[in-house]
This record gives sequence, structure tokens and C-alpha cells, in this order.
Amino acid sequence: MRKILKNLLPYKSKILLALLLTTTATVCDLMLPTIMSNIVDNGIYLSDMDYIKRSCLAMFSISGLGFLTIVLGQKFTNEVVFSFTADLRRLVFGKVNSMTFSEMSELGTAGLVTRSTHDTETLGWIAGTLCSGIITIPVLFIGGIALSLSKDVFLSMILLCFVPVVFIVVIAIGKKIEPLYRIADEYIDKQNDIMRERIRGIRVIRAFGNEEKEHGRMVKAINTMTVNLIKSNVSMGIITPLSMFMLNFSIVLILCIGAFRMENGISVVSAGDIFAVIQYVTLVMNSVISIAYVIVAAPQAKVAADRIGEVLAAEGFDDKIAEEKLEFSGDIEFDHVSFKYDGAADPAVDNICLHIKSGQKVSVIGGTGSGKSTLVSLMLCFRMPTSGQVLFGGRSTETISHRTVRKNISCVLQNSSIYSGTIKENIEMGKPGATEDEIREAADIAELSSFIETLEKGFDHELNQSGKNLSGGQKQRISIARAIIKDAPIYIFDDSFSALDFLTESKLRKKLSEKAKDRTQIVVTQRVTSAMNSDIIFVMNNGKLVGSGKHSELLENCEIYREIYASQTGGERR
Repeated sequence: MRKILKNLLPYKSKILLALLLTTTATVCDLMLPTIMSNIVDNGIYLSDMDYIKRSCLAMFSISGLGFLTIVLGQKFTNEVVFSFTADLRRLVFGKVNSMTFSEMSELGTAGLVTRSTHDTETLGWIAGTLCSGIITIPVLFIGGIALSLSKDVFLSMILLCFVPVVFIVVIAIGKKIEPLYRIADEYIDKQNDIMRERIRGIRVIRAFGNEEKEHGRMVKAINTMTVNLIKSNVSMGIITPLSMFMLNFSIVLILCIGAFRMENGISVVSAGDIFAVIQYVTLVMNSVISIAYVIVAAPQAKVAADRIGEVLAAEGFDDKIAEEKLEFSGDIEFDHVSFKYDGAADPAVDNICLHIKSGQKVSVIGGTGSGKSTLVSLMLCFRMPTSGQVLFGGRSTETISHRTVRKNISCVLQNSSIYSGTIKENIEMGKPGATEDEIREAADIAELSSFIETLEKGFDHELNQSGKNLSGGQKQRISIARAIIKDAPIYIFDDSFSALDFLTESKLRKKLSEKAKDRTQIVVTQRVTSAMNSDIIFVMNNGKLVGSGKHSELLENCEIYREIYASQTGGERR
């Protein structure tokens, strides 16, 4: 919590100004009961109309000052709250971008969304409370008691008997609701997760008639969250009626005891004093209610701070090596490389030894879960080997900055990523500032030209987020164009031709070979037709490299490759 609240330091001048203004408004509130008391004793009781008019004018002036200062104070408070929340979201977003894949998997996409929205808003509310209440609530509480005591000590003691009761109840409630908030937040994450799954897999859900099952999952998550929030809100709801009961009961006692003492001449307390004490009791009890809600809300803020702290505490990619202006030759070597995911029983890739020479066209083939994409992650330094080393031009990735590695590689990952914006903007992401001719050339190589010509706005055609208004093949071709436009010594295509028909793929691969002449090309695929014309093919199975060589050699020497070939071609050798 303290580390997060340090982000308020840049706004300390506005916070101090907000505190000064709201404190002024609070002092104005404290002055009004005394003036009202004097009106009763010195104006109404003595029938002094001039005194009443002067006092009313004074009350009007003080009320106006209080109104002006509280409005200005709230303005500065809101500026601090919104700026602090925005800064917190930027911090979370920036940290997420640098997190490792294992850290992201541990927290989950849904949890990260909730932390950057719901939890940051909760801490923004705490920041607003600090700006408006950290001084004004104590001033109202202490000032109200002090002024009440100045009027009549005995009557004021009635108030002091009830305040501790409220605090005891509030502290007990605060301890009770912290676990309720934590569970509720966890199930908010769960709802986000289920909703993401439902939106992304809506066709599969409908195809298999699983709407009721998915609806049941969401209902269960909502009900669990709702039950915990209701329990916490019911507990919090005790505060106001309890405080109002204490307030009204204390007012009745003050009136009864004050009247009895006046009637029997036990004290010199006046009607105006009794009226003032009642007003101060009301102000003090209001401050007690405010303090109570702060105490009760503290567990919710603590939960939010802990959850955001989990994100900010993530180590992320610790790229301590300085970035270099280094151009790779295109030579890649895996030297006894193994990698195991956290919590996995077996390694995803095990003791991989392979060598890709500069300018070679290479394919990596294997079934689902064979370790192909893990090899790509290791090449891109998304993950580091558990043992062994990956070398570029003879240098281990342990001695090269991750940024340097990625600047020398242009890749299309397994899932095509399309962003909202134009086709031109999506392609240009591969090379910011690319010329019009470069964008058109990349689109032509990726076999996009014929599709773009059918669009009214051409390259300026707007794409929906995730390419919802594109087919699978169109999304892959835009992703390929984005990779091609980057001038890199190494090109990696991770299962990025799967949605293309054979003719389109053949044309694309031919143009790509001309464009990337003398550049290393690595195609990760499950299709034999995408691999068979490569200079060398590496065959993966269950995380192991089980064969390497040309197409004809593997048909003779590698059983796994023969099985893949036979399943896709009917066993006919070509």
C-alpha cells in the first residue's frame, strides 16, 4: 500500500491545497452552531432583532465561504484522484508488457484486466479520501468535541460514552469483511475469464449445444461474488443505523438532562448551549460515520493494493545486458537445449541439438504439442533454456540483449494478431515509417494485392479489433506482410500458412524466397507440403528432435515423418 501511495507525491501541492480548502470548509461548519446558539440566547431570548440580523448575515457569509472552499477543494481532489488512477493504470500496463509468460499465466489475463480497472479505481477512491478527509475528519471530530465541552462538560460526556461503542463495532466489521472482498474480487476475475472464453469460443459453444453449461458457469461465478458482496454490504449497512441510533439517543438524553438541570438550577447551561451541544454532537457523529466507513473500506483497499502489488512486484524480463547495434549472420545453433514449463512433469523440449546455417530455408515439422512453438519462443528469448544454450553466430543468447535478438528477427507467431486501424497501419507496424512503395511490395509478396484492390478504401480500409471483419487467410497474409516489410537476417513463420490454400501458399513462398534471398527462413508447420521443399527439415515429436534432413532422406530414415506424410497424402510418395 505504501509503495503504491508514493505515486501521490507528484501531486502533493494539489493535495495540500485540497486539504487547506476542505479544512477551511470544516472550520466554517464548526462556527455555525456557536453563532446559532448566540442567536437563541442573545437575539431571540432578548428580542434583539438587530443582533439576529447581524448574526444571520455572519452565518450567511460563513456558509458562502464554506460552500466556495468545499467546491474548490473537491475540484482539486478530483484532479488528484483521476491523475493518480491514470498513473497507476500506466504503471500496471507497462509492467504487464514486461512480464514473463509464466508470470502472466500465473495471474491470468482476466485477473490483469480487473487489476488495471476495478482495483485501480478502488485505490483512486482511497486517494480521494486522503485528500478530503485525512485532516478534515479529525478536525471535525476533535473540534466538535472541544467546542461541545466548552458549552457544557457534563452534557458533552454523554457523547463520549457512545463514540467508543461505534468504533468497537466498526473494527469488528472491518476484520470480518476483508476475506469477503478478496473472494468477491477473485470471482470478478473468474467472470472476466468466462466471458472472454465465451466470446472467443461462441461458435464452438453453439455448435455443441453447451450454452446452458456455459451459462451455469457464469451464474455460479456471479452468485459467489454476489453472496460475498451482499454479506460485506450488510455488515457495512449496520454502521449507519447504529450511528443514527446512538446520535438520536444521545440527543434525547442531552435534551432531557439539559432541561432537568436548567429547571432545577443545577447548572448555568442555557437553551442556546443545549442547542449548540446538539449541533456539535451531530457533527461529531457524522465524522464518526465517515471514519467508520474509512475503517470498513480499508480492507477492500488493502485487497486491491495487494492485487496490484502482485503485478508491480513481478520481475519481468530482466534484460540487464546493454542493447547492441549488432546484425546477425543468420546462423542459429541449439546446443543441448532443454526447457520445462513451471509445474510441468516433463520438459517441453529435451536435449535439442540442431544447426541452421545462414541463408538456409528450414522447416520444423511435428504434431500438436511436439515442442515446435517452444523452439520459436526460445529463439525469440521469450523464454530462456532450462539447460543448454541457443547461439546466434556463435554467441549465446545469455550474452546478448533480448532487444538485440528481436531486432534481428522478423516473425509471424502462431496466432495472427490484427489490431484496430487500417490495413496500412497493421502492415507498417513491422517497420514504423515505411514508405508507400515498401508497404505495397510487402502486400504483394503476401498475396494481399488482389484482396486490397476489391476494397473501396484500399490500404485505408478499417479493420476491427482482432480482425473480426477478415477471414483466417486474410489475417495470416496481413501478419505475413507485417513480417516481410521488416528487413531482418532471420525470418520465422510459426504455423502461419495453415489458413492458406496450396496455390496461394506456393505463390507466396516463391515471392518470399526472392525477397528473402540469402536470409535465413524458418517455417514451423504441421503440413508436409509446406516443408518438403526446404533445404533441411527438422522433425519434432514429444519434445525431442527425432529426425533431420531433406524430404527424400526423411522418407527413408524417419518413421515419424513417414507417418505424417502418409496421413496427409495417402501414402503416395512425391
